Amino acid sequence: MTPATAAARRATVERQPSPSPSRHRRARLRVVGQRKHQRPPRPLAKILAVAVVCASLLSIVVGHALLAQGQLKMGQIETQLVKEKAINRSTVLGVSELETPARISQEAGAYHLVPPTTILQLPSVSLNQALPPLKIAPASGT
Repeated sequence: MTPATAAARRATVERQPSPSPSRHRRARLRVVGQRKHQRPPRPLAKILAVAVVCASLLSIVVGHALLAQGQLKMGQIETQLVKEKAINRSTVLGVSELETPARISQEAGAYHLVPPTTILQLPSVSLNQALPPLKIAPASGT
């Protein structure tokens, strides 16, 4: 850089008018004392998000408790069902022993009834098929 160009630059810098104080007034600055330590206000979105998370966790805990109670009741019902099935088996066995034809004949003899000439076991009937309709004739003149 030559001395002439440097001097020309300085001259252009010196020629620019400085801003007048009346044009750009700065606001008066003042020293502010230190504020007490305050928390910044929390946004509502954060509080709402935390509330939703807490509510969902609470609902999961309540659901788990209800599920555990249901399982406990189911276990109790299953235990009662096993006991009732055992009682039913013993009752069915007792009824099947009481309805044998030989025992019925023996009881009839105890009541001085006429003993049968033959003991006939009736065939079993399927409960899945309907029986044919009965043919009933009207009663004749009374």
